[in-house]
Amino acid sequence: MTARPANAELEGVRGIACLMVALSHTLYLTHLDPTVTLPRWLHSLEAGHTGVLVFFVLSGYLISWTNPGPCTPESRRAYLWRRFVRLAPVYYVAMILTIAVILVRHDQGQVRTMVATFLGLQNFNDYFGFNVSVPMSNGPLWSLNYELLYYGVFILLWRYQPRVGWVFVPALIATFLGWFTPQMMPLFLASYACGWLFWAAGWWLARLPELPAAAPHSRAVTWLLLIFAGHQLGGVTRILNALGLHSADAGMVTLGQIGVLPPILLLMADVGRRRLPATPLLIVLTWLACLVPLAGMLWTGRLWTDPSWMMGGGAVLLAGAALPIRTTAWLKSFVGLGRISYAFYVVHFPLLFVVQRLPLPGGTIPSYFGRILVWATLALSLAWFLELRFQPWIKARLPRPKFA
Repeated sequence: MTARPANAELEGVRGIACLMVALSHTLYLTHLDPTVTLPRWLHSLEAGHTGVLVFFVLSGYLISWTNPGPCTPESRRAYLWRRFVRLAPVYYVAMILTIAVILVRHDQGQVRTMVATFLGLQNFNDYFGFNVSVPMSNGPLWSLNYELLYYGVFILLWRYQPRVGWVFVPALIATFLGWFTPQMMPLFLASYACGWLFWAAGWWLARLPELPAAAPHSRAVTWLLLIFAGHQLGGVTRILNALGLHSADAGMVTLGQIGVLPPILLLMADVGRRRLPATPLLIVLTWLACLVPLAGMLWTGRLWTDPSWMMGGGAVLLAGAALPIRTTAWLKSFVGLGRISYAFYVVHFPLLFVVQRLPLPGGTIPSYFGRILVWATLALSLAWFLELRFQPWIKARLPRPKFA
């Protein structure tokens, strides 16, 4: 593998995506204390699902960026070994924690689910009627199933170097079919296809030419705020609904979420210093995905009925105000969280139920934030240990294959 210089800003983006997920699971969901009802505006301060989509783009980018050489049998085996050593030790510790929480909670019907999860087959969408759902005590593991699939598909891209159209067009067709004719396209395939559009976008971005070191930065603050606004406003979904093209269930990753892809690409291109083609078009699409539904909400007076829509509108205003800011240095503040984001992602959810059962004050909003503090301390400490101590310790003691 060719060594690549560290990019602190990319780690910072990973840290922000991790924070988006954490806010979703502590404010949108209230597993820490189900007796507490948070204010609607606080309940809306999240963008967890979009955070996972940012992870997809980051993953595709980094896998492509760190495997630039020819795809030989030796390099393929080395790639798979590195993925295994990077993911498996932390993943299986998270599985042990998940099983412990399942036993304490007496969750029923989880045996098949846990066997499937140990094999990486967990999915909220059934496989042609065969259901191997995600553990109730660790729902975020759904995305690991997608990642494992994409790691495998990457080998085909690496080996055969197909034209970009072959990478995206079939997935785009499956995504549209999943939204408009779900009876023709199984939801798990449509979701895989739409998630692939995000992952492959990162892969494609890493292959683009680099900008000169002296090139000015773009507007990373603006793009991040518009990513958040797109999540809150549900831009493409609102537009499709207004056109009478509603979909009751299009899977875990859907056509309605495509609206956040342009700002994610703009953010990643700025942070990765890539020469992004059709940048003006992507900028227009980014703004339209927020402004069109926002205009409709203002026109009908519905904007003021939902705190998440008001928050999205406020984020759009802030994004406009942040246009003069052209720096990414602020992303370095999130590097620490980015470095432990994988372990945090796979252990933070079961720890919510651990803290739920601790003999802590409850029933009030102040006590709920006290529980968040306890949970954050536990989750961050365990993630730090797993990422920076346990995984390197395991890696150093595994026999290193000749090809790695």
